[in-house]
Amino acid sequence: MDTPAAWKQTQTTGTLQAAQGESLDPMAVAPDGSSVIAASKRDGRATLVWVRDNGRKRTTVYTDDDDGKGGLGLADFDGRWVVFTVDASNDVGSPWELFAWDSQAGGAPKRIAQTQVGANGNPVPGPFLYPWVHNGKATWVQGVSDGTKDQKLTDVQRQVHLYDLASATDKVVHTGRMAPSFFAGDTLVWPEAFAIDTPTKLTAVTAQGTPGSLPAALAAADGSPASASDGTTWAWTGAGNKNLYAWRAGWPTPVMVVEGAPIDWIHVAGDVVTWTDSTATWAADLRGRAYTQITPQHGGTNSHGTAVVVSYPGPDKRSVSYVFTSAGLAPLSCPQ
Repeated sequence: MDTPAAWKQTQTTGTLQAAQGESLDPMAVAPDGSSVIAASKRDGRATLVWVRDNGRKRTTVYTDDDDGKGGLGLADFDGRWVVFTVDASNDVGSPWELFAWDSQAGGAPKRIAQTQVGANGNPVPGPFLYPWVHNGKATWVQGVSDGTKDQKLTDVQRQVHLYDLASATDKVVHTGRMAPSFFAGDTLVWPEAFAIDTPTKLTAVTAQGTPGSLPAALAAADGSPASASDGTTWAWTGAGNKNLYAWRAGWPTPVMVVEGAPIDWIHVAGDVVTWTDSTATWAADLRGRAYTQITPQHGGTNSHGTAVVVSYPGPDKRSVSYVFTSAGLAPLSCPQ
């Protein structure tokens, strides 16, 4: 459906202002939408910045060493704590470091994890490093060495980490064969295959790392190539990343949001589910079971809480970005 005027207005009021000659690429957003973590790129050099007031107020978090070999990876932000990755090179399987930064205390970021090195001297392979942070707790998944020089890729076990940022305490909550972990509200979740070449099943623990549970309706998401949640609302894809499904607390059964389309990069923010397909980025409003296009072409989103940051390539190839929150947003609805 066509984008309503109220939604178009949020794109205007939430636009991030880049400086002259700068590409301001958002990487994460605070749960209330008040600030963004972004990569400021000029002349091939990237600086991680904490952005407020639509880009007019900034604090430098980390500056890339500009050696052209690697650089900033992914980041997440819970409104206070930032976690972000730095890759040693642009190669697949490159060694990485994971840093944390406290926006209240300031100062230099602190390294909280790094790639394990196996007995053969090579980095231990693991899933794509995708850090998450929620209420002062960070999580990520990494491969672990078994101590042998001939460790095979299919034998590599992975560990789910739960890191308390205030106390700088790391806890391994599970070892197995899992994809990247993520927070669904106060629940830590990951997709896991319990045997080689078998479908994944969603597994959960509490924010304290003790065994947790998932709603019965989420059994439908087992085996999904992608899933996301804000703790109340869940979204996931069908086989082959086709079809988009959603469920939220109080619904008797899941619903299909989009049928037949290829789905990638799902995010959930309250009443809104966003995703990207081969042409553009879209948002569905679960209140009216309707969806609309939110970028002119391609692009993507990140979300936290009720906030969504949207970005897409502008005419000069630099990012155009804006922030909106689902709270108080006028409902989308299908035309009658």
